[in-house]
Amino acid sequence: MTVQGFTAPVHVRWSDIDMYQHINHATMVTILEEARIPFLREPFGEEITTIGLLIAEVQISYKAQLRLIDSPLQVTMWSKRVRAVDFTIGYEVRSVGAPPESRPAVVAETQLAAVHIEEQRLQRLSAKQREYLQHWAR
Repeated sequence: MTVQGFTAPVHVRWSDIDMYQHINHATMVTILEEARIPFLREPFGEEITTIGLLIAEVQISYKAQLRLIDSPLQVTMWSKRVRAVDFTIGYEVRSVGAPPESRPAVVAETQLAAVHIEEQRLQRLSAKQREYLQHWAR
């Protein structure tokens, strides 16, 4: 099985490690965010001062431990659901040396809603944004 998706490397910092030498569970939300930035730069980068993306929901399932030695983590992302004003991204997080088809250490998803920053209201995704997200649908 070949994993389809956009893969971004995310370097683990010393401060991301807990006293047991594992990546702290709360840090995983930040790691997902750091991976998501390059994934969403193309469809949302030009409108960064007008359109914001708010997290509506986060789900994370830990399948195996990750440590500092596993850095940079390989975070593979894809679109799970694209609607008028929101979309869901799926994630698989693996160690730097793990093959792409191996079992991920972390499986997650985030639902993001597009918001017009100045008007503080939900914003419909543009045709370009929807097309980009649908290109990465799994």
